Order: sequence, then C-alpha cells, then structure tokens
Amino acid sequence: MLRANAFDPGQYSVAPLLPEKLVVVRSQVSGVVDAYNFENGDPVKKGNALLAISARDYTLNLNLARYELDVSKSELATQQKQLARFQSLYKTKGISASDLDNQTRLTNISQAQHNASNVRYDIARETLNKSAPKAPFSGVIVERTVELGQFISVGDPLYTIVDTQQLKARFHLLEADFTRLKKGDQLKVVVPSIGQSLTGHVTVLSPAIQADAPGFLVEVTVNNRAGKLSAGMESRVYLDVTGRTTAGEAR
Repeated sequence: MLRANAFDPGQYSVAPLLPEKLVVVRSQVSGVVDAYNFENGDPVKKGNALLAISARDYTLNLNLARYELDVSKSELATQQKQLARFQSLYKTKGISASDLDNQTRLTNISQAQHNASNVRYDIARETLNKSAPKAPFSGVIVERTVELGQFISVGDPLYTIVDTQQLKARFHLLEADFTRLKKGDQLKVVVPSIGQSLTGHVTVLSPAIQADAPGFLVEVTVNNRAGKLSAGMESRVYLDVTGRTTAGEAR
C-alpha cells in the first residue's frame, strides 16, 4: 500500500527524453563504400542492409574456400572408401594390422582437413556478409557517417540508429525521495512543449550513487508508439506515485 502524501503532488524532476535503444553501427570489415541505402531521418527495419562495402576480395575468398572444401570432401570420400576396403581385407587376413592402422590414420587426417575447410568456408561466408552491414533493430537513422568512395577500416562508425518507440526520462534523486520509489511504479510524465501528459513506469533504480553523480539514478520509461514525442524533448516527471503493482514490476 502507498503511504499517504509520500511526495508533494507538485514535486517533479526535469529530465530529457532519451531513446530506449541507441546503437552506433561499426564496420566489421575494411573496404571502400560502394553504396549506402539510408539517409538521416530514414526509418529502418531490423535486418535492412545499411550500405555496401566493396566485396570483390571477400567474394574471391569465399570462392576459394568453396573450392578447397570440394577438394577436401572428395579426398575424404576416397579415404573412407579405402578404409572400408582395408577393414574387409583385414577380416580375411589380406592385410596386416599396421596397414589398417595407417589407413585409419590417413582417414582421420582427411576428416580433420575437411572439418578445417568447412570452418574456413564459414568464415569466408560470414566475412562477405559483413560487407553489407545490417540494422540490428527497427528504428530511425539519426546519423550517417560514411560517403561514397570512402575507405572504411574495421571499427569505423557507419550509422547511428535509435529506437524511439519507447523513451526514457533519466534523472537523479536524493536518498529521501529515492527510497520511496519502487521498480514498476507509475509516475505522471508531462512534456510541456507539446502539452502531452503520459504515464511512465520506473524501470531503473540505481543501487548506488555513481562517482560525481548528484544522486541516485532513476529512469522512467514512457510509450511512444504513436510517435508524438521526440528524443531530446524536456519532460517533467512528477514524483507522486499514481500506481504500484503488487510485485513492483511494470505493467
């Protein structure tokens, strides 16, 4: 049960609305940018190819790995047939045990080489796929940091993507106010610039004060599936709890 007048109903914290997810997509391969598919402000779906990095070298490596895999597969099949033949001859005393052991060794080596070829092929295929980096989730492009013809190194930033379907108001509270909140509490969130009043849920309550922080970190998440809010807008989070679930979890 909530205590009466746990907070002054007019008490609020001012906090910017931040995207629930923000990711800087970085290159996992090097090469020249052949094309890019999205501009700042464009929506993207999870799995969309963001750009194309020159892939000729990676395609050649994949073809080479495929040919090596074919060779190792054929060699393995030959050695397995030979082993089966030697096993039959050994049963009829047609060959010695040492001959069978040697053929077993050759077959095992051939199997290991085939396994290694499989791995090299998988690596080459994955490297080729990385030359067309994809969006890790659905969201909006907020920054494109590449140009056509630009050489990209491993680790270079390509795009910044945000998911604004949910936004979070992040602020700090002193101990006296912080201890009255629980994860899942419902708080009123007002965005003055558009006159919007929403219900947010406490999703983060920091267990300790971080260095140089003015208090305990609190995050309140609000639904923005209607798209009326923008990241960066200023909000007022009223600290009078309007609802609390039994287990303290967000509904």
